[in-house]
This record gives sequence, C-alpha cells and structure tokens, in this order.
Amino acid sequence: MNSCDFEPTDSRPVIVLGAGGHAVVIISSLLRLGVKVLGTTSLDNPKEVEILGVPAIGKDEEISDWATTDITLVNGIGMHAAGQLARHVCAKRMRNLGFHFRTVVDPTAIVAPQVKLAEGVQILAGAVVQPRARIGRDSIISTGARIDHDCEIGEGCHICPGVTLTGSIKVERGSMIGAGTTVIPGLTIGEGSLIAAGSIVYTDVPPRSHVVQRRMAAPTSQA
Repeated sequence: MNSCDFEPTDSRPVIVLGAGGHAVVIISSLLRLGVKVLGTTSLDNPKEVEILGVPAIGKDEEISDWATTDITLVNGIGMHAAGQLARHVCAKRMRNLGFHFRTVVDPTAIVAPQVKLAEGVQILAGAVVQPRARIGRDSIISTGARIDHDCEIGEGCHICPGVTLTGSIKVERGSMIGAGTTVIPGLTIGEGSLIAAGSIVYTDVPPRSHVVQRRMAAPTSQA
C-alpha cells in the first residue's frame, strides 16, 4: 500500500479530472471542504460548461499550464466495473508527468484517527471507516459505505454506496463491491472481482470473479 503523500488539509488548489457524475460528487465534497477548485477537464466537455459553478478548462493537456508543485489533482472519473479502467490509466499518466492526487475526505464522513489512507483515496459523504482500516491508493469509499475495523482495501477499488464491510475483510486491488452489499467478517475478495449490488457474501471470492446475488421468487398464492 502506498503512503499518503498529501494530507486532506493540503492548501493548494486542485483540478478535477472528468466531468461526469462522479466528478459532480467529488466537487461537492471539495466545495464543502473549502478547497479552491480551478476547473475540470475531460475529453469532450466544452469550456463553457460548469459543474456546481466550477468551470471546464478543456482537455487534460491544459493541466500542463500549471507546475506540479502548485496544484494537486483529484480524480473525478468514475469506476463502473472491476479492473483497470480509464480512471486508473489517467491517474498513472498524470503521475508519470509528476502530478500528485489529493486525498479527499468529505466533512460528513467519519474516519477514525487510526485509519491509514493512501494518496488519492476518496471517502464520500456519510461514509464510516473504523480503526485500523487501511485504504489503498485511488480507492473510492462511496456515499454511506461502512468499513469496519481492520479491513484492508487494495489499490484502485470502488466500495459503492451503502456497502457494509464487517471486520477484518481484505478487498484486493481493482475490485468493485456493488451498492448495498454486505460482506461477513474475515473474508477476502480477490483481485479484480465484481460483487453485484445487493449481495451478501459469506465465503472468500477468488480473483477476477463476478458474484451475483441469487434471489428466490416470491411464492405464488394457491387458490
């Protein structure tokens, strides 16, 4: 797990990569934190478009107008599947250029002091992260998710809204756990796995698995 290079209190202004739904949520958190957001970038967002009052400044190449020491970046590109996606590719490209990513903790989230956060982690509104949890670089702990004690989230994961990870769970790199899922204590979710929304996970999940919650149909009434 990579250490956090910049604390959430970093005073430098930011540029947000992306202009979709995840960018809206991230910008909302940044504004509540009082962070100065210089603008957003995307491949197809015209400059006249604004998100929550934050202007679009063009494509990612526009970032080269700033020195790597003057700003930090925030990844507003969403993660809609498991594995290495555009979100991760873009982050790697920007790091290769010398830029760093801000760790974002929404002011409504509860994060215990003993939690370890790597660079670029995003903990969104209403999330709870309990003591001795470790969150890997660029992972998203989304709205209202609950990460209990001693959990370890690998790099580039997405813990979707309303997920409950009970104690001592390991989620390996690049995995996505769908909204409303519950994982019982002590399990491992293998690298690059996708857990469908609303699942209840009772056993370890092998790498690159796709787990779908099976539901029984409601019984029909008999005449």
